[in-house]
Formats: sequence, structure tokens, C-alpha cells
Amino acid sequence: MGVLTIATWNTQWRMPGSKDAELIVARLKATSPDIICLTEACADLPGNEGHVIACDPDHGYPVIPGRHKVLLWSREPWVEVDPLGHADLPPGRFIAGRTLTPAGPLQVIGLCIPWRGAHVQTGRRDRAFWQDHLLYLSALRQHLDHTRGPALLIGDFNQRVPRRYTPPHVHAALHAALGDRFRIATAGPIAPLDRLAIDHVAHTSELAPLRIRALSNLSPQGRPISDHFGVVVQLGRTGEACR
Repeated sequence: MGVLTIATWNTQWRMPGSKDAELIVARLKATSPDIICLTEACADLPGNEGHVIACDPDHGYPVIPGRHKVLLWSREPWVEVDPLGHADLPPGRFIAGRTLTPAGPLQVIGLCIPWRGAHVQTGRRDRAFWQDHLLYLSALRQHLDHTRGPALLIGDFNQRVPRRYTPPHVHAALHAALGDRFRIATAGPIAPLDRLAIDHVAHTSELAPLRIRALSNLSPQGRPISDHFGVVVQLGRTGEACR
């Protein structure tokens, strides 16, 4: 089995062809990824190579054609595609499929967990702070309870790990949702930026992290190209040491 390279980035709706999008795509491609999870992204952003699956575009806010809260890209085709997950998940924030990787066939689940203010002062305006976030984690826990075999959980978790700023009960709900099966590889400060991410890669015990690094969200001139930085994780089969 070989080394699996995964990248995830919240692109803040950067349009394909824009300078910001070109920088994001160039930095992602430079990592030679096998799997990419993009959140708040345009479906055309990864380009024509590889295979893309995406969540339902309707996440309770006005639908803009081509935009998805979460999409997954793989070098190899996807099978067993699931755009719904659990029936209780808030819509438009989940996509899953199975694909062949250098570490073997894997189930990959892409997430964009609602931020604390989802549908509070914008959108439907029918939620309290953290309400949609907690509803999502509760439904995700039920979905993950029924998954089997090697799997990845990738995307925008909207929480830093270890906890910072998030209420303790909300952070506990995240760990309860992941249970004993999933470990967050991206916990802690990520070099070379030495910052805590809210975009994460979690994996089951069949896989082990080999290398974890951050991709800068600043242009060469120091201008933000997204409000999130990118994250790249290399995984191998269990038994290989992290380096």
C-alpha cells in the first residue's frame, strides 16, 4: 500500500479563473493530492481532471448555480455516492462516496458543519446560536454509527481542536459524533503556520498520519485569498510512524 495525500480548503466561494482561485488551485495541485475536499466552493474549481461529487446546492440560503457547500475530488472514479447521509442532517452540507486510493479502497465523507450563526441573523432566521451545528453533529453521530471499514471524514468542522472559543458542550458533541472510530489528524497547531485549523481530516484506525502541513491563505503580496488556510495530510496504513 502506498501513501495517501488528502487536501482540504474552504475557498470562501472564490470564482474559477479569479486570481485567488488560481492561487488556491496551484497550491493544492502542488501537493499531488489523491483526494481533495473543498468547502464553500464552485464545482468547476478543481478543473477537468479527476472526478467530482458534490452535495445538494440547497443549504437553506439562496441557491447560486454551480456553488456547493462541500465537494469531493478524487483521481479515481466514485461509487456508492451518497448526497444525503442521515435524514436529520441539515441539508446541503454532506457528500460521501467510495473511491480507490493508494491506501486501498476507502469510504470518504465530506462535511461542512454549520457555523455557530447558521440561520440565526441571516437565511431562515429561525435558529439560535450553535443550534444547526448541534443538530448536524447529532445526526452525523447516528450516521457514523452505521459506517464500517476504513473511512475518512474531511471538511470544514467549524471548530478548532483542541477547543478554543467553542462552548464546552458543543466541543463535547463533536467528539461524541466522531466516537471511538475517528481520530482527528489535524488537531493542534499545524506547521509551518503554527495555527489551529477548523478544516480537518479525521480517519479510522486502519490509517495513520505520516505528515500534516498547512497551506498559506495569503498571496505573495500578503493579501488573503480565502478566510481559511488549506490543510494537507498524508496517511498510510496503520503501523507507519508519523514524521
